[in-house]
This record gives sequence, structure tokens and C-alpha cells, in this order.
Amino acid sequence: MKIISKKIYAFFLPQFHECVYNNEWWGRGFTEWENVKKTEKLYDEHDQPRIPKDGYYDLTTPGELSKQYKNAKEFGIDGFVMYHYWYEGETPLSKPLNLILEDKTIDFCFSLCWANHSWTRSWTNRVGALDVLIEQTYEASSDSRALHFKYLAKAFIDSRYIQKEGKPLFQIYAPENIPNLDVFAKELRSYMQINYNLDLHISAMITARQNSWAYLSIFDSVTFFQPSLALFSPIDLFKVTKDKISFKLIQSKIRSLPQPIKKILYLLQDKFFNFPHFYSYDKVWTDLINQYKFSKESKYRVLPSAFVNFDNSPRYKNRARITKGYSLEKFRKFIFILYRENIEEELFINAWNEWGEGMFLEEDVLENDDRLNVILKLKTCII
Repeated sequence: MKIISKKIYAFFLPQFHECVYNNEWWGRGFTEWENVKKTEKLYDEHDQPRIPKDGYYDLTTPGELSKQYKNAKEFGIDGFVMYHYWYEGETPLSKPLNLILEDKTIDFCFSLCWANHSWTRSWTNRVGALDVLIEQTYEASSDSRALHFKYLAKAFIDSRYIQKEGKPLFQIYAPENIPNLDVFAKELRSYMQINYNLDLHISAMITARQNSWAYLSIFDSVTFFQPSLALFSPIDLFKVTKDKISFKLIQSKIRSLPQPIKKILYLLQDKFFNFPHFYSYDKVWTDLINQYKFSKESKYRVLPSAFVNFDNSPRYKNRARITKGYSLEKFRKFIFILYRENIEEELFINAWNEWGEGMFLEEDVLENDDRLNVILKLKTCII
């Protein structure tokens, strides 16, 4: 027998502080906590609202970031994957990252995932997903892209930055949306090599089935983003066969439609399907595990991710998507299976603090540190 030893990284949302963008769009002082506090039960057994054990914190409060990372380390979490937002030089929600980069005494291991999607009003209604608050236009020239690379470099060269096989790990949430993706990736690698003698490990996040996977050849690996991938895409992602008509396939196709067509469909959904959607926790996890098993037979190097639970009613109210049947025992059982199946050196967990989607490991009033103890026990997983 031997103990499986893997790094555990949790996705980290830097939403919990005031910023000028949210003040303008949602009202003065808005943070994700405003949604969390106002959550109402949608059915008798609904475990909402969820309340953080130590209160509704502000990530920019002195000592808060160090406190959270210290707590995470005590339970076996090796670092946080922080979402990075960049829109032609605009950097919403960047205060926590800037605090870390400016203060080398903050004990905080981290990497970045570029959340390169546009920001929309999707919380208000389904068609709100097409009401753009800040558009992701991408840089049109090498000089403008270099400004982005310069900003990223400050993180990549930091001694606390997470590496994979000796290379800074950089994940991109929706790389398929980047125009001239091959040029972007080539210039990014070249910039880091020429200016800092750095080789990068760039991983493409997969959130849904794509019509073609050709773009993945640009990347060192792919990261499965869960549970959305298991929820809305076929289990055998990379199999080259004619797809059978299924609910998952339809959902996947809708997500890739042109905006005008999506707007019509979303308007219809808002009018006729304004109610919660429920999914079996057991089935989503089983599909997630099988999705990863199938991927090991493909030519792609896949970094799997787990999820704790999913309930986005704090954001979407009665239009929420909710996994039903969650329990600590099931979470423990399923994540141990994935941990043993995983052939990579790390496992990603969604998430440390996605309170608006019910995906959090942090201590709360209902479960205390029980979720974190599940992660701690992973470190002694034996085969």
C-alpha cells in the first residue's frame, strides 16, 4: 500500500470587496455577499441562506487574505487559483491580487485563471446574459497584448506562484473565444521567455463541448471545469462519432449559437421556463468521474476538477440550477474516487468561496469545517 500524494488547488473568487465597476452596475458597496444574504428557500429542504462562520468578510481588510490561506493550508489545500479579469487594460476585482503582489510578506500560494468572458446582467434574467456590462474585445495589436503580458509577468515571477513541472501554471477560462488564439499563445510564451527566461504551462479550460478541438494543440493541457462540463456536455467529450440527440447535446449547442438566436431562445425561456432546475448530485458526480475516465483514452493531457455542491439560487433566485441529494458522505466518496483515478500531480476543486453558486469549502454556520476535513483526509488517501 502507498499514500497518494497530490497537490490540492481550489478556485478562488476575488469578488468579496468593493470595486468601482460593481458600484456603477449594481449599487454602492455591492459585493457577492448582497446576493448571498438575500437568498430565500425555494423548497422546504433547501439549505439556504448559507452563512459564513466568521461573518461576511472583505478580502481587502488587512490580514484577511493571509488568514484565509492559513486556514486552507491547515486542511490540506496547497494554493488558490485566482480568477484574473483583463479588458483592454481594465482590471475589475484586481485589488486582492494587487495586494498579494505588492506585499511579499503575505503568505499566499496562487496561480491565475484568465476569466476572459464579457460581464453581463445574467443575474437579472436569462436574456440579461446578452446585456453586456463590460465587453471582452481582446487586444488587436502585439503592443497592446504586451501590456497584458507585462501585468501577468508580475504574478508569474512571484516566488509564491504555483508551478506545474517547474513552469508557471496559467489557465484560460474560454480560450475558444480568443481571436487568433495561436498568435496570442505564441506571443505570450515568447514574451515570458525573452523577458524573464520563463517557460509557461498554459492550460485550456473546457466548460462545454466544442464543435472542434483543434485549438487544444496550442496548449500544454486542458482543465475540466466542473460541474458545468458534466451537466451540459456529453460524457465522452473527445470521441469522434455522430452525436445522438440528447438534452446535454441540445444545451451544449445552444451555448454556441450566435447572439441574436440565443436572445430569442432566452426570451422564451424567461417567459415560459422561469423555475428552478434540479439535478441529481449522484448522477452529476458519476458523469464527472466517467468523463475524466474517458478522457484518459484521448490524446489530450487532462487536469480534472471536482466540485463540492452546486446551488446558484443566491444569484439566479427562482431560475436557479441546483444539485439535490448532496451529503458530506457522498462528497467524500466521490472525490476520493476521482482523486485515485487522477494521474496528474494536482486536483482542482470548485471552489474555495463561490458562495453565490453553493460551491464553497470555507467554514459556514451549517457545516462548520466538515467540508474542509474531507479535503484533509484526501492527503492520506491510500491505494
